Amino acid sequence: MGKRTKSLWAILAALFVCLAIPVSAFATDKLVVKDGDGTTTFKVEDDGSLAASGNVAFGATSSTVPLLVQTSATGHVATFFRKDGNTAEIQIGQSTETNKAAVIGFSQDGAYYYMSVYGLGVNRLVFNSSGYLGVGTTTPSYPLEMASGAHVTTGGVWTNASSREYKKDIKELTRDEAMHTLKRLNPVKFSYKVDSEDRHVGFIAEDAPDLVATKDRKGMSPMDVVAVLTKVVQEQQKTINELSKKVAQLQGVSE
Repeated sequence: MGKRTKSLWAILAALFVCLAIPVSAFATDKLVVKDGDGTTTFKVEDDGSLAASGNVAFGATSSTVPLLVQTSATGHVATFFRKDGNTAEIQIGQSTETNKAAVIGFSQDGAYYYMSVYGLGVNRLVFNSSGYLGVGTTTPSYPLEMASGAHVTTGGVWTNASSREYKKDIKELTRDEAMHTLKRLNPVKFSYKVDSEDRHVGFIAEDAPDLVATKDRKGMSPMDVVAVLTKVVQEQQKTINELSKKVAQLQGVSE
């Protein structure tokens, strides 16, 4: 290769570098790559501060986090990584704080580790450092906990939310309501379609009384049936006690 050809290649290489990395980039950014129409597709920033030093942006003109990968000009779909002290997060979804879709976070000292799924800026699903799953709550205290307060204990027992603070319009269940409901409950044996080998006993929601069936007639709460049975047993016990007293009185008279 002649000297003239080598010189031509050197000029072309220098021209390419100038096009890919504008002179202004050396002042505020470490590296900028643009496509044919001048749109920034890759950028390494350095504004002189420690927090933004070395920030990398793909498909975006700037980044306030260590790594931003944006696939939409408006930021509707983005993946970015950020650090805060000894903690770090990977976020997936819209690049704004209130519209992120999912977050995986961790810390160097192991103080926290979680994965969360957002919806409209609110945590909807959270795995914390203990491996507990929270649905609608960010601080689950049990292996599985719902925002309603219902949860699965560490022993594997499903526990309904039953605190007075969760309820309103509290009224006494009457004897007639309980007796009427119990009479109309029809226990059946069955298996679920998804597992025909696993047999169960229970009720059919569509056939159950309104008092113990869900609004859509597709489900039933075991605690509702337990409450009905409890009321019936209590009333029966009252009857037994009254009859026992009468029998005792009759025996006393006969003696």
